[in-house]
Amino acid sequence: MLNLQKSGGLAALILAATYITGFTIFLGFIDRTGYDGTAGDIRFLADNLQLMNFAMLLLYIVAGCALVVLGLALHHRLKPHTGPGLQVAGAFAIIWATIVLASGMVGLIGMEQIVDLAKTEPEQAASAWVAIAVVQDALGGGIELVGGVWIVLISAFALSAHQLPRWLNILGMVVGLAGILSVFPGLSDAVDIFGLGQIVWFIWAGIDLLRTRENSAGISS
Repeated sequence: MLNLQKSGGLAALILAATYITGFTIFLGFIDRTGYDGTAGDIRFLADNLQLMNFAMLLLYIVAGCALVVLGLALHHRLKPHTGPGLQVAGAFAIIWATIVLASGMVGLIGMEQIVDLAKTEPEQAASAWVAIAVVQDALGGGIELVGGVWIVLISAFALSAHQLPRWLNILGMVVGLAGILSVFPGLSDAVDIFGLGQIVWFIWAGIDLLRTRENSAGISS
């Protein structure tokens, strides 16, 4: 179990790194000036396909795999100290990881197909891209309900079981609540709070898990 805790800590730091790198790519390296409308979106993809593929792999495929490891590590950390309700949190962790991975695969295949289709059928490519973009955004970050529920639940269980630092758990519940609120159209900006807050939560949780030690009473922080 100790090795799983260390793996979970590493996974949490990887997640933080993917978020930081993703923000850096989209805010610092990508210039969408002149790419207006759906046709502009497709031209942008064609001009930046390799960079977009890298970002998609990092933010969705790598992050999705890391979420599985982190979810399992936290589940096993809390299992000896909580009741069967923890299984609900574990289910949300797996569902979230699945959604993230699915979003990444839709994005990767969709971008390649759209760029190829646009060479011969630009109008069909534009229509198809609108549909793909909606699906990918719905799965991959437009709404963070599932991730928000998981972080709220895992933080609440950890707080009641006196596991993980108290203020980390409080931060987790605040960040998770922002993710849950993103399901409401008028509060869609809560996604940004969720994303930025997750970086802090992942780093803090990762450091705590990496510092975990085992004593005679079992796993201890």
